[in-house]
Amino acid sequence: ATYVDAAKCNLQSCSMVAVPRCFLRPKLYVVLLILILIGLLAWYNTLIDTINIDQEELTDFPIFEWISLNNISSLEQCRNSKQGSTLLVDELGFVCSLAHLLSSGCCDSFSPNSKRFDCSNCLAFGCCSLYENCVSCCLDPDKKQFLASILNKLTQLESSVHLIYASLRDQFEFCLTKCRTSSESVQHENSYKHPGYKYCYSIEQSSVNQLYNE
Repeated sequence: ATYVDAAKCNLQSCSMVAVPRCFLRPKLYVVLLILILIGLLAWYNTLIDTINIDQEELTDFPIFEWISLNNISSLEQCRNSKQGSTLLVDELGFVCSLAHLLSSGCCDSFSPNSKRFDCSNCLAFGCCSLYENCVSCCLDPDKKQFLASILNKLTQLESSVHLIYASLRDQFEFCLTKCRTSSESVQHENSYKHPGYKYCYSIEQSSVNQLYNE
């Protein structure tokens, strides 16, 4: 009898211990599940914020503005190319020597050595032998419609070229960028299409096709 009573006692003790455990385990699983869901939600929100920031950085481009070059006296300060050792071109389209550069950053427009919209070293298709002449010729207001069509093509390319040209603010920045030596004036990777005329503000249709296929 004593043995039976002891067995009953042990069974009751085990039951009293096991029952709370049965209740605790589901609650623990629920708590863990909630914590996991909270963690996943926080990670998802962080991911969405990162994507939104990246999209803003890619799409937050300045609005391109065609600046009027008619009133040359309206600028107190000029941007210029600052690239050559002897020549430079300012944002008004003047090419001049460093000796005729004013403290404002503009070329001396009254100097006979300053030439505006100078295409003297350029070929008809838009490539020039001098960088400064390329930029100056490119800035000619008569070329606005032509440049606008080029800019439209370049900003639609699905490559890094799109990002470069979409970030430009006006025609001076466009001409500075477009006239720099690039793949558009080069054939077979290391030889120029037109030797001696490697600075181009134009773009050939074959170049557009090549850029689309990159």
